[in-house]
Amino acid sequence: MRAARCTEYGPPGGLSVVELDDPRPGPGEVLVRVHAAAVNFPDVLIVADRYQVHAPPPFTPGSEFAGVVAELGPGVGGPPVGSPVAGAVFTGAFAEQVVVPVASLRQVPEGLDMVHAAAFHVTYATAYHSLVTVGQGCAGEWVAVLGAAGGVGSAAVDIATRLGMRVVAAASGQERLAVARELGAEAGVDYVREDLKLRTRELTGGEGVHLVVDPVGGDHAEAALRALRRGGRFVTVGYADGRIPRIPLNLVLLKDLVVRGFEIRTVRQYAPEAVATADRALAALVRDGMRPLVSRVHPLDDVATALTDVAGRRTTGKVVLDLVS
Repeated sequence: MRAARCTEYGPPGGLSVVELDDPRPGPGEVLVRVHAAAVNFPDVLIVADRYQVHAPPPFTPGSEFAGVVAELGPGVGGPPVGSPVAGAVFTGAFAEQVVVPVASLRQVPEGLDMVHAAAFHVTYATAYHSLVTVGQGCAGEWVAVLGAAGGVGSAAVDIATRLGMRVVAAASGQERLAVARELGAEAGVDYVREDLKLRTRELTGGEGVHLVVDPVGGDHAEAALRALRRGGRFVTVGYADGRIPRIPLNLVLLKDLVVRGFEIRTVRQYAPEAVATADRALAALVRDGMRPLVSRVHPLDDVATALTDVAGRRTTGKVVLDLVS
């Protein structure tokens, strides 16, 4: 099979596409023929050895995919060979075939093709849990979404709007804010040219937002925290800025704020009921017409370009690798 390969840590430009032996599933595992694989910002961090968990080289990067079941390992009763599935792994998705534990697979929501199925789960589940499971967002509340045109950000804007929340989109530049408005954001803040705290408070009648979803980090995190009203909730999701922010705890104390985190990689282990609830809610939204924003589709040979563009924050929504065309 053909697969992207990282032989040493560094920028995405160091990746190559090579021929590897076809994998075989072991006990409890499933072999999936990959049709599409989505590029996520953590993939960039893993290749550069800047993620919280290390992947010793050589390895095949990629964490999110959609395809069809090709073979079941010993002791696995399903899904049947030929079934369309989507799944997530730590590494290994940027390949024509991937072996995963059967528990890592899920049915493709009705209405999604393979490209959109590959782009769906990680960002949309992260956004849903950040907004609802952890953030406890409710219809009518104001929500500030940072990085609102990126993968998690655009998903958060989309879901929040569909659930009746009022979204203040925060992003760099009017072009990216326009993307968020198309997804339903009621207002926008260009946090490169505008004061995020002051402008957000102005847009919400002086009181501030009830909830912040932050997949960006860096200097914008504290400004967003200051844009919360008393008793507000702040959910940290990731650090696309590249810098982990340090939050002055006196702000939390003085305004009775709640700061929580969400990490998609481990949620199934510690909150399986919440995962099942989120999956049902997301499937219902897909049936109602929700689709992930896919801005670019590349062949596998362009994997270095795809990751470089994501690393440089030159994309909106999701970037997907097509492995069958």
